[in-house]
Amino acid sequence: MNSAQDLVAAAQKQALEAIRSSQTAALAAFESFSHAAAKVTPDVPAFAQVPAFAQVPGVKESIGDPAAILDSTYDFAAQLIELNKEFVHSLIEAGAKVSDGSKA
Repeated sequence: MNSAQDLVAAAQKQALEAIRSSQTAALAAFESFSHAAAKVTPDVPAFAQVPAFAQVPGVKESIGDPAAILDSTYDFAAQLIELNKEFVHSLIEAGAKVSDGSKA
């Protein structure tokens, strides 16, 4: 017989697989759309490459690298999740002490 933890783990695995599958499909659709759109739209330089903006001091630097910004944001979110996880574990431990009759 499966424990509740086994059932939760299986459900989480299925959810992650479904999300990964939908992300793969969304990425493929985005790539197809991008390639199709590129064929019918004129070449437009990136915002920081437009001469009027590129010559303004600090514009390129202030925009930053999108991949680095994304990584930094997700790293911060992971740290928040870990911090919250530690806090909830502390709450569980405190509750267990009370229910065991410990006063420490």
